[in-house]
Amino acid sequence: MARTDSSVLPERPWSLKKVQPLPPVAIQLMRLVSSDECSFGRLSTLIRTDPAFAAEVLRIANSPLFGFRGEIGNVARALLMIGLDRLKSLVVTVALRNFLSTTLQDSSLRRCWRHSLACAAACEELAAAAGMEKDVVYTAGLLHDVGRLGLLASYPAEYSRILDVNAECGLDVLQSERDIFDLDHCQAGAWLVKEWALPEELEAITGRHHEEPAAEGFDSLKVVQFGCRIADCLGFGIVEHKGISFAEIREKLPLSISTKLGQEDRFVQRIGEKTTRLERDMLL
Repeated sequence: MARTDSSVLPERPWSLKKVQPLPPVAIQLMRLVSSDECSFGRLSTLIRTDPAFAAEVLRIANSPLFGFRGEIGNVARALLMIGLDRLKSLVVTVALRNFLSTTLQDSSLRRCWRHSLACAAACEELAAAAGMEKDVVYTAGLLHDVGRLGLLASYPAEYSRILDVNAECGLDVLQSERDIFDLDHCQAGAWLVKEWALPEELEAITGRHHEEPAAEGFDSLKVVQFGCRIADCLGFGIVEHKGISFAEIREKLPLSISTKLGQEDRFVQRIGEKTTRLERDMLL
């Protein structure tokens, strides 16, 4: 998932100039967990360079989300207890949560954050069924709407109005975003991911997650496209869901993957429970 494009970005679009910068350690950590060179040692060392970030990771590691009886007092023990893959997912979640600062008190931003968590949870389920690396697609699912999160955090009143008008009149959200901000949240997300020098695959996912899934193949982009739709139809949408049902989405999945998801009610329960746990423990 390495990025090969080292070209200099043009000046930020005006609508992204108010988006707060991601802390340097968060950017470095997201680059590391998205690379093939992520190891216990490198991740632990980098987390410890930022005491505040390390404290947040340890707080969540000790939360009911993981359910350990003994206290996890340092990053090295967290790595041993949680495992590298789960810690990589946790690091990205904490980094993105910190990117939003205190603005999660806004109801529209909370809905968007919850949608991102549900999408990440659905992506994990799909990845497990497809035999893919779960932490990779979890990261992709969590970051897929980072452009929307950035716009919402920077312009909460204006963006909330877009959502309200969409609910009232059924307008196209992407077109409304372009009318007001001169770019939509997919373009905004791709721009931010490129600015942060995250993998090109994540740039494609943030920019193309609203496109229809391709007929062939099953890569990370396709997982997120399905994960986003599943989150919507299970009640974790940004706006009122009027699209296809979970059963209809499932029919579009490869049979080998659909079968491994198990019974619909159990699948829905798993996504709901995990999303609720993540949201609760991230907002404490």
